[in-house]
Amino acid sequence: MSNIKIAIIQTVCWGDNINSTLMLKPIKTKYKECTIDVYTTHQYGSAFKNNPYIHKIYLFHSKTKNEALHLATMIKPKEDYDIIINAHPLFNPDKRSSIKHPEWGVNIVYSWVRALEDNDIEYEIPLETILQLTDEEIENVKSYLLSLNLKQSRRILMEIEGESGQSHWNGRWTDKVINHLSRGDNDIFVSCKSWDSSLRKLPNVHFVGHLSIRECAELYNHCDVFLSVSSGLSNACNTNWCKKDIKWIEAVNSMAASSAAVRACGKIYWLNNDVDGYIECLRSNGIK
Repeated sequence: MSNIKIAIIQTVCWGDNINSTLMLKPIKTKYKECTIDVYTTHQYGSAFKNNPYIHKIYLFHSKTKNEALHLATMIKPKEDYDIIINAHPLFNPDKRSSIKHPEWGVNIVYSWVRALEDNDIEYEIPLETILQLTDEEIENVKSYLLSLNLKQSRRILMEIEGESGQSHWNGRWTDKVINHLSRGDNDIFVSCKSWDSSLRKLPNVHFVGHLSIRECAELYNHCDVFLSVSSGLSNACNTNWCKKDIKWIEAVNSMAASSAAVRACGKIYWLNNDVDGYIECLRSNGIK
């Protein structure tokens, strides 16, 4: 079969949505003339925006993450499809590992690998997730950086919050780490929805809450260091859009919840609930 129709139901959340795109290229490789439609939510659907493998995106309204999760069990595709994939790890707890590669162990990302295996679709290793920004998004980031007239020698992007509790990181960590970094020759970009702190007044600290996750992935390409917590932005920066040679330290409380399954190369993982030890880890890696 080649002219087949495939629906992917993936409503939540942003990081999970972008991780699900690892299925797209393998599907297109097997079914070259197929059409792939995605059923998602306005809340998290931007993960699929401008994706070259997707034919149509159906957006459903949700106000909260729980509502978006519930939609994954309620959506009835609007057309007749040959294959329907609804592989969110929350609803497939027994499919967080690969049949073909049991040595990989357990990770939530493997739910989408398992969906490929269950549908007899081959995939290449390393796994690749897909993000493609628009010209407007690229220009927004370029204009923002030009407006700052940056003078420090190193740019550090920090992700300081995550929806799923997969990191020990909290406000205390943010304050201590930024106090450490602000003494050096660094420009620090803080990515989160909101951040009220006196540290925002430091001339080399820049709050980038006005940028979307997608735009922050482009900002990442202009930075030298990424400090992450394995949430939405981490997953965006794992994609094919982002460069591979940045120094990256990820604070995560379990490797089973990390995004390492997509891209582990070049990363250092900090698993301990110890911010002082984390700062020593930064020092030992020349980040000071």
